[in-house]
Order: sequence, then C-alpha cells, then structure tokens
Amino acid sequence: MLGRDGALAGSATWRWRKTSEGWSQSYELDLSGRQDRGEVIMAADLLPINSWRELSGTRFETTYSADSVTIKTTAPDGKVTTRELKCPADGVDNDQSLQLQRALPMAEGYATRYTDVIPTSGMTAPVKFSVVGTEEVTAPAGTFPAWRVVMDFGSGQHDGWYAQEAPHLMIKYRNRASGAEFHLRSWQPATGQAAQGDQATPVVVAPAADSVPPLNVPFLIAAVLVQYPLMLIFPVLLGWWIRRRYGVSWGIFGAGALTFVASQVAHLPLNWALGLLGGGRGVALWSLTLMALVAGLSAGVCEEGARWIILRFFLKRARGWREALQFGAGHGAVEAIIFGALALLSLVSMLAARTLDLAAFGLPGAPAEQARAAVAAYWATPWYMSAMAGLERVFAITFHIAMAVLVMRAVVRNRIGYLLAAIAAHAALDFVAVWGAQRLGVIWVEVSVAVIALAALWLIIKLKETPSAEAEPLPAAGPAPTAADLAPRTLSAEELARRADASRYE
Repeated sequence: MLGRDGALAGSATWRWRKTSEGWSQSYELDLSGRQDRGEVIMAADLLPINSWRELSGTRFETTYSADSVTIKTTAPDGKVTTRELKCPADGVDNDQSLQLQRALPMAEGYATRYTDVIPTSGMTAPVKFSVVGTEEVTAPAGTFPAWRVVMDFGSGQHDGWYAQEAPHLMIKYRNRASGAEFHLRSWQPATGQAAQGDQATPVVVAPAADSVPPLNVPFLIAAVLVQYPLMLIFPVLLGWWIRRRYGVSWGIFGAGALTFVASQVAHLPLNWALGLLGGGRGVALWSLTLMALVAGLSAGVCEEGARWIILRFFLKRARGWREALQFGAGHGAVEAIIFGALALLSLVSMLAARTLDLAAFGLPGAPAEQARAAVAAYWATPWYMSAMAGLERVFAITFHIAMAVLVMRAVVRNRIGYLLAAIAAHAALDFVAVWGAQRLGVIWVEVSVAVIALAALWLIIKLKETPSAEAEPLPAAGPAPTAADLAPRTLSAEELARRADASRYE
C-alpha cells in the first residue's frame, strides 16, 4: 500500500479458499501500525452469507439473508448494538468487492452494477463497474496485460487494474479521493505452492500523526466566487428584477417558494414508499432505466401537481405570464437556497475537520477513519464541480419558470394538456439526471441539463403574451354611435373577472 506521496504506507493480504458452503475470503491489513482484519463467507454464487471485521478494537459481525442484513457491532468497551437493513438483491459485502470483481466476465465495453453493503457505517452504495480499456501494468509481482476498470459510486470514482489471464489478479487499485494505491507484490496459487513475485518483506512506515488533507484552493475559489453567489444571491436578485420589471409582488415569489416546500411533503414520503429513498428495496432494485423513469415521474407529478393546486385554488388573482415568472422563480429559488445553505455548511465543517482531532469528538476507530476519508474526498473534488453546482441551480430555476408558465396556462385556459406537458417535461429532466449520473457521468449530465434549460428559456419567451391593449385591432369603420351606445354600462363581477383573465392570458 502506498500513500498519496508514493511512500510505503502499509501492507494488505487476501486469502481465498474453497469451503463446503462455497468460498471464504479473509484479509489482513497493516496501515501505519493500525490493524484491520476480517473474513467473508460466501455461497457458491459468491453472494455473502456472513462476515466479520475487526477494526481499531471494534468488531462488526454481519449476517445476510434473502430479505435482510443484520449488523452486530461490539465496541471496545463491550457495548453491543444491532442494526438491520433491507438486503439488496445485488448486494455484496464491502470487504469482498475488490477481489470479487475478479470473477466478472471483463471484456471491452463491459459494464455492470451492484450494491455495496458497508457494515462499518450501516449504509449501502450503488456501484457502477465499467471496463474502460486495456493497459500493460508493471507491479512488484511482474508485468501483466490488464483490464483497466472504473468503479463509480456516484459521489466519486476509483480505478482498478485486473489481469486479463486467470486467475485475474488485482494488479493495482487507486482510491482517487485519498490517493492511496495497492500494488500487487506477490501471489501464491495455493497453499504449499511457490509464491510468485517480490518476496521481500515490506517495510511498514512507523505510525504517524494524522495527515491533514491539502486545502484545495481552486475548489475554494470556485465555491466562493461562483457556486454560493449563484445558489444564495442570484435567486433573490432574479425575484427583485421580476418585481421591478413587471411589477409582480414578492407575495407571488413567496407563494412559489412555499409551493416547493409543500410539494416535498408529498414527494419525500412517496419516494420512501417506492424504495427510491432508504435503498435496497422496491424500485431501487429495478433496472436503472425503469428506476430513473419512476424517479422522474414522482418528481413531475408532485411538483407540477402542487403548482397546479396552488394556482387553481389559492392564488385566484395571480393570473398571467408575468405572475408565472415570479411564481416559478420563487419555486426554484427556495430549492437553490436550501442546497446552497447545505453546501456552505459542508464547506465550514470540512474546513474545521481538516485540523480537528476526530477522536476528541467521540469518533475513534472505524468511524474516525470514515470521517477522515470523507474529508480527504471533499478536498480532492475538482474545482469545476463546485462551479457546475452553481450553474446547475441557474438551469433549474430557468426550468421551474418554464414549467410555471405551462401550469399557469393549464389553469387559465382550463386545458389539462398543459399540465400533462409540464409533468412529462419534469419527468424527462429528472430521468436524465438519475440515468445519466450512472451512464454518462456528471459533466455530460450537466451539459444535458444546460441544453434542457435553453429549451425552457425558449419556451418562456415563446409563450409570452402581448398586453391586450396593445394587441387589440382598431374597430372597423361603421355607423356613428347612438346616444344609447355611448351610455355607461355596468358590468357584473363575473364579466370583469373574465375580461381580466382574457386580457392577461389570451
């Protein structure tokens, strides 16, 4: 094992053996004096049956069944806690995944997905495994023609190199977030057979104080100058501009903001019931395409449905294209501000975590290691990811305004087709986001969202009305008006309301 600086940081050993049940994989890791060891028992199809792991004095014992994953944690002081998760149909134990991948039928263009069950945190993570090319890789164990693969966890990616020839050894592995790497030193086909590769005993570096991840200055600059202004300031400025340019009150802006909050009251429980939240059940176990489609429809129905209900039954005097602009701006603004506040809170906590002793906060052992890895991953984020996060909110607000214009037409013209079009467009956007994150990568998803935002901007302009006073043609020449024609006429309240709606929206 090598650290980010390329210096020897420790050693790791894996052992596989055939059992009556199927297979057993045990491992030992020595990282700067920290001992980590465990074992995973698997069935013949390589799915986990049970596992145990001892890390920094804490023991994790995990049992897998068809329906559940039970994790028993024994702390150094003897305290025992138990946690149960829904077992994903494609779930594998985190400690077996790197070596388990050797059994995949790797080839040019090969890709698959599985769910990583992480006993130390009690969480699951979807993993997309892709073969991205071939390379000749040299390690202490020798030179091997290898498949280069990428493991995409959604929040980050790792790299691996597996020998093309049996037994498909893992030659090299890189954790992009921490910078740590594994390099194959030697391997032994079976007990009693000669080991192949470098047999020199590695020299493990002495335990050292926890290293502080370097401050990612470009990332920080992009966050302060681009991301946070676009998330926290731009939405309010947009509402102010619409107020100043079109005279639409801040009350409509606030109503749009409350509509987003109200939509989530239905959206979040619905996603939980469907299995989109919580993981390892329901729709989450479907194919990526179907899961993304359901996720998109869930968002479209809840958010556009909430827009229609508020405009139809509560904002009866807010009628028109201009009001739709402010209503949609408020809807998108509160979403952007919530995300921006969370991002800013993460930045503050990650700045503090760079220098804090995590053990002093009750995070010894495995939890502390996970926290350090999270800090390292945060500061390893490319600078452009921060800028794209801000631009994404601009795209999203543009889209929300366009959908508000469509829903406003559905209400004013009493045509359900406009509402259905808004739901379909919203579902399509979220489908691209969910499906593209796994198939296209973050950058191409943002490019796709930008294209959709441009289409939304075109729609906003296309549906803009011309005030009736400017649009109405002059009356045709005819007989001179009589006294009766010129007499004042009183209009009913219904007639006044009808004419007001028509002058604004027809």
